[in-house]
Amino acid sequence: MGLFEDQISALDDLLETLAEGDAESRRVALAELADLGDDAGVPAIIATLKDADAGVREAAVQALDAFDGPAVVAALADALSDSAAPVRQATAAVLAEKNDPASGPLLIGLVAHHDAFVRATALRALTGLRDPAALAPALASLADADAEVRRHAASVLGWLRAPEAAHGLVAAVRDSNPEVRRAAVAALGFAGAEAEPALIAALRDSDWQVRESAAEVLGKLATAQRAHGLIAALDDETWQVRVRAAASLGKLRDPAAIPALGATLDHPISNLRKEATAALGEIGHRDALPYLAKHTDDPDPDVRKLNRWATAKVSGA
Repeated sequence: MGLFEDQISALDDLLETLAEGDAESRRVALAELADLGDDAGVPAIIATLKDADAGVREAAVQALDAFDGPAVVAALADALSDSAAPVRQATAAVLAEKNDPASGPLLIGLVAHHDAFVRATALRALTGLRDPAALAPALASLADADAEVRRHAASVLGWLRAPEAAHGLVAAVRDSNPEVRRAAVAALGFAGAEAEPALIAALRDSDWQVRESAAEVLGKLATAQRAHGLIAALDDETWQVRVRAAASLGKLRDPAAIPALGATLDHPISNLRKEATAALGEIGHRDALPYLAKHTDDPDPDVRKLNRWATAKVSGA
């Protein structure tokens, strides 16, 4: 028997197991169907999403991860309403990884679903598609009652990078939920000067991860008036925020940041000392030389190496 005939035989055996085997055998058969990768098995896998056993339904969802096409996406969309939470969670994860442009219209339709979990999953799956048709529903979803929906809506808008999204994202930086605020801040990297006041305000957010994200995004904006807020962030109570602020100040290359960066070279966290040293080198101004000279014997070899690089760069300026 040839390879093709062997595959047909294997497919037939697995389909028979799905129809007649016990729950454990059905779960194994679904995994093997996914490994076989034969599209002829997809209808049977989809049918198994109605199996009486929740574990089998979950295995069917995971098996569909190996296949693409509108029928697969439609079946997964239906499975988002499964009565078993593990099945719904598995479905959400698989849909998020599909990244199939053909699924855009169906997912956009689900953004208006009555179930917040389905709405959030649809937006999560839309994030990587960059479908322009998702712009309006994502903007509207920033006002959704569910925080998870709002968070994923912000992510969709960040990936779309549409100028029309900037105003809504700026407003979302003041959302009551810190996860939504963080997603909105991260999404504003494309927005330019319009986003700058909101991002500088976010450097004072009550949640340190929002402040960290704001410090990072400010280093990406092609605008000129943001050094003051980042310099202040070098005194943040959380060292991760200070690291991001130092890195962004290096990108900004404003000599006004040199004294604050120089003072940071005494900090006990070596990652912060590394970023501050690198930032001084990136700024490339001779005013940094006294600070660098004072710390040539840093206990961290990586910091010492960066100090030598920064000193050479500044000396040649």
